[in-house]
Amino acid sequence: MIRFVALLLLFISFSANASLKIAVASNFRVTLNEIVALYEQQSDQKILISSGSTGILYNQITHGAPFDLFLSADSERAKLIELSQLGINGSRFTYAQGQLAFWYPRSSKAVNQKLLHNYKGRVAIANPKLAPYGLATKQSLQRINKWSQLSYIKGNNVTQAYQFIETGNIEAGFVAYALIIQNHSENFYLLPTDSYQPILQQGVMLSNSQNKNELQKFVEFLQSDLIQDLIRSRGYL
Repeated sequence: MIRFVALLLLFISFSANASLKIAVASNFRVTLNEIVALYEQQSDQKILISSGSTGILYNQITHGAPFDLFLSADSERAKLIELSQLGINGSRFTYAQGQLAFWYPRSSKAVNQKLLHNYKGRVAIANPKLAPYGLATKQSLQRINKWSQLSYIKGNNVTQAYQFIETGNIEAGFVAYALIIQNHSENFYLLPTDSYQPILQQGVMLSNSQNKNELQKFVEFLQSDLIQDLIRSRGYL
């Protein structure tokens, strides 16, 4: 019943005349806002955005949420949607590659690999079961035999993990490098990209879209050299 009400509210939140409805992983929300603003300068299409953890958005889509485009923070769930009748076959694409950082904003010492190895206590992370950045955190810490040495406060998504640290509730944690760039934050260590499975953030067009021509135009815009350069400048590979 709760799930039905949540989906009903989600349906109502989108106006009937909206052209495109995009579900996007929380780490990419700010960058997508910027991209949409640029797109709307050259188009009269209105675009509405809903963000959250990839796992939660995936669950909403599988239960009928009326999106046109799913911008996942991983490749796994985008592929699952594509292979189901919910996604358009052959429409899956990589729009960004994420980077993971250890963020300790109030540290009195340089935040580097040595500090991470010696760190003890609680850290904020995205839930590995819901969010690709959380899974990447687990993989990276397991690689250096650190996973079992820490305790974790888990956010539903990497943005929530960032907020735990930003507010001072947790002193350190693992977040998307893009969030650090967006907020001009300091005192972080960028984890080696070979310490975790590549965070290939993939999009897939959804079969229930009522405006596939305009959806295709936006996807082409998202993949253009201009926009890909912008995305890389915002903390992605």
